[in-house]
Amino acid sequence: MTETKKNIENTTKRKQYSAPALEKGLDLLELLSQELNGLTIGEITKRLNRSVGELFRMLVVLEQRGYVELPQNTDKYKLTLKMFGLSNRYPPVKKLTLLAKPEMQKLAYQIEQSCHLAIYYGGKGQVIVQQDSPSDRVFSVRLGAEAPLINTCSGHILLAFSLPEMQKIMISKIPAHHPKIVKGEFYEKLQKIALQGYEKILSEQAHGVTDIGYPIFDHNGDVVAALVVPFLAYLDGSHPIELESAMEFIRQSALQISNLLGYQNI
Repeated sequence: MTETKKNIENTTKRKQYSAPALEKGLDLLELLSQELNGLTIGEITKRLNRSVGELFRMLVVLEQRGYVELPQNTDKYKLTLKMFGLSNRYPPVKKLTLLAKPEMQKLAYQIEQSCHLAIYYGGKGQVIVQQDSPSDRVFSVRLGAEAPLINTCSGHILLAFSLPEMQKIMISKIPAHHPKIVKGEFYEKLQKIALQGYEKILSEQAHGVTDIGYPIFDHNGDVVAALVVPFLAYLDGSHPIELESAMEFIRQSALQISNLLGYQNI
């Protein structure tokens, strides 16, 4: 039995506990993570349906600890990058980042396109490594950006190569503001991606971009990340690498990163 299966069973059996103070703090962090421009304390209390008295001290402590900030000349609280920094100190993520970065730099120069690596976290994909193209014309995804599971290449890869039980858990945790499954064919689409070994779709976020993604596997054979290239087509014919050729380079890079993590494709 893989560790993933064990974790799923433990999740379903685990007793539910309540820690109101902790839950309020997590509610605050999760809410602010969705608001790039921040929120006033009035907006926060309204969104969370709690009183100022319940949340004010919580915000002050989070600010003192560096998780949120209240920039000068504004009354809006914003999330800092401290949580992102902490997540990258987590050993598996740190190892993945260290091993993937050189390969992604190599890939970006081979195909003259940007690339990024996304992992699953809290009902969504999260970009943990990003590499810009060396070309003068660059299209890239921001480091730390969210990748909704249902309508992005990263999300499709993370779902398609996960065990069915894990798929259900991942989908059940999709944030309220992210797209949800609206068609029954979605699971058939995931099966197709798993069979062909990659995903290639027109981006639903930008015109003229084809997203190409391949899975990254660990030593257990479990998918741990998606390597994605938002392929930008050049109308003047100046780009040296065509899409089909780029796909082979991306596939090789994904396999090399997987091998560095101990994956054996038998």
